[in-house]
Amino acid sequence: MDSLKIVQKKVLAKGAEAVIYRGLFLETPIILKHRLPKPYRLPQIDQTIRLHRLRAEARIMTEAWKIGARVPVLFGIDSGNYTLLIEEIQGEILFSLMNSTSLTILKSIFEGVGQQVGLLHKHDIIHGDLTVFNVIIRMKSTPWLIDFGLGQISIEIEKKADDLLTFYSTLKAISHEYKALFEVFQLGYFSVYRKGRKTFEHMKKIQSRARYIAREDRLE
Repeated sequence: MDSLKIVQKKVLAKGAEAVIYRGLFLETPIILKHRLPKPYRLPQIDQTIRLHRLRAEARIMTEAWKIGARVPVLFGIDSGNYTLLIEEIQGEILFSLMNSTSLTILKSIFEGVGQQVGLLHKHDIIHGDLTVFNVIIRMKSTPWLIDFGLGQISIEIEKKADDLLTFYSTLKAISHEYKALFEVFQLGYFSVYRKGRKTFEHMKKIQSRARYIAREDRLE
């Protein structure tokens, strides 16, 4: 890491798969995502898996950036330390705004989130962990998508539908206005991705497989 002249590292978050740091790289604010080793795996296997996932995330971020999606710029890969160097997006996590922002403004934000997800799906990019915790809002209105650690490239409608259902389920868990917000999310999604209605219909099929969904919570 010293050879990359990274300074002022500060831990922002630690999960099961990675530690997130904030730092400076050549005086530019950056985020460092370091993939953690798994002690239950054989070292050689663990290194292979970590490197594979590191490169896969880098590829997905790069592809998303190429199509014009609002995602952080990938500055580089430190393969030896299993770390990505990523642009730091200045803003607030969408979840943090949920209780302090008017419904009117939130609807505009969620429509924008839908447009970004629609753009990804149009180009067969799956986010993999689509929640309000992985959206950063800049200038109080512009959504950026972050954390593609579980992402992948796939033409499968099932995987795209899983993205939508994950977003719906987490939104429902934290907001009384989830139906109104998901409705405008859909509008944004459909406006960019013409095949999006088929994805939404498939999402309803996935949801219907669950045996204990309350009638009022089913997607119409």
